Amino acid sequence: MKISKTKLFTISIIMIVAIILVIPTFLTEEQRLHLPEYMQDSEISLGLDLKGGAYILLEADIDGVIKERYTMLKDTLRKELRGDKSNNQKMIPYSNLTGVANSVSVVIKNSDDIAEAKKRIKNATSNEVEIDTTDNKLKIYYSSEAISKIKTDVLSNSIEIVRRRVDSLGNKEPSIQKQGENRIMVQLPGVDNPDRVKELIGKTAKMTFHEVDEEAMQTGHISIDSEVIDGIVIKKKIAVNGDTLTDSRVAYDRNGRPAVTTTFNTVGAKSFAKLTEDNVGKRFAIVLDGRVLSAPVIQEAITGGYGQITGSFTTQQANDLSTMLRSGALPTELTVVEERTVGAGLGADSIHKGSFASILGLIIVLVFMVLTYGVLGIFSDIVLIFNIILIFAGLALTGATLTLPGIAGIALNIGMAVDANILIFERMREEARNGMSAIKSIESGFANALSAIMDSNITTLASGLILFQFGTGSIKGFAVTLIMGIIASLFTNITCLKFIMELWAKTGKTKKVDL
Repeated sequence: MKISKTKLFTISIIMIVAIILVIPTFLTEEQRLHLPEYMQDSEISLGLDLKGGAYILLEADIDGVIKERYTMLKDTLRKELRGDKSNNQKMIPYSNLTGVANSVSVVIKNSDDIAEAKKRIKNATSNEVEIDTTDNKLKIYYSSEAISKIKTDVLSNSIEIVRRRVDSLGNKEPSIQKQGENRIMVQLPGVDNPDRVKELIGKTAKMTFHEVDEEAMQTGHISIDSEVIDGIVIKKKIAVNGDTLTDSRVAYDRNGRPAVTTTFNTVGAKSFAKLTEDNVGKRFAIVLDGRVLSAPVIQEAITGGYGQITGSFTTQQANDLSTMLRSGALPTELTVVEERTVGAGLGADSIHKGSFASILGLIIVLVFMVLTYGVLGIFSDIVLIFNIILIFAGLALTGATLTLPGIAGIALNIGMAVDANILIFERMREEARNGMSAIKSIESGFANALSAIMDSNITTLASGLILFQFGTGSIKGFAVTLIMGIIASLFTNITCLKFIMELWAKTGKTKKVDL
């Protein structure tokens, strides 16, 4: 039997790196400052149930988005049926253009125009709609695939924007996940006051710029193209869309009061320049989430794509507004449907009890293996400790969050890891009873037990992956440590344990496995 130097080197490097990754977790913050810089950030992230913090469950108004899409679809139909005069496209006579919650209908006056109307509608909507025809009446509605895509896009975009806003608060290790078809779960370890967080992430932050209808303000006669918001009559047509914003920062005006700067992209800069050039001396309204934020008078044309919003802002309000504008507008309103705060004391108690249970279980297993298998039990205990170190190293390396169910997963893995050792040792016992030497018993024991070990671990790994993929919250936390434990067990039981036993047999001090 030859001892592989490559295997010795590989195992040694893996264990040294694992120990380096784990060390910062068990030091205080002050002690971590004395470590090399590359080690300071490898601390294991603790979940909400261990560290304490805020839990917020948000619900996205998907139905509102779909309703808005149908309103837009109605406008698209009107435009397409009227035709594009610049391209000499004829108008298709129609009547009774109406929209409801889940469809838009229109009557085409001439039957000969139905095919052309369908073609224009399909092209304008990128074939996302279905069209039913009854006589001359067309019923247009989004296909099930299009509706599914709308729902997916709205929720994924909302999650991304919520993540940006949370990151701007400087919160470490936030957990932001999709829950069901229309909900977002936000876990913020270490946050004990979720009010500001709710205010920041729950606002849509949809900003638009409109001309103020000065004539309507003076006469009191409001046309169909205008509307009243917060006592100001504005034109419904959006002059500049907030989607064209590329940056927003906090600044201070000439009087030292907090203000918010806006920077537009090329499209937004052109629109903003036209708005200010055409309305010098007039007001324009800045509308945020259906409220008029301010309605300043345009002193001069602004052509650089840069603007400033002033008002009665506190420094925090200016910071929050710039954060929301910078991270982008939410595609729909998010409503808080559940919230709770977990105290740090409760988290500390969970860590204490979970750690106590895991350590007690580990001690019992270690003692059992020594009493049952003697020196082989000692080898088993060594690789079991390696196994636990690798799990913690995996959590630190991947940035995965350790939760209370995750501690349960580690405790379960302790028993599962030893189970593989027992299979190997029992096979070795059988071979030793048949008169095999120590070296042959080791080789035969590992070879005969390998298939059973692989089968049990692979099936458990498959279950863990399913839990991780489809589970949320505590279920996913359990799955994380379960998966890492299985991977670590396969390495330590098949590679490390065999190598240690080969070294033991190579010394020649034992000719036969003593079981």
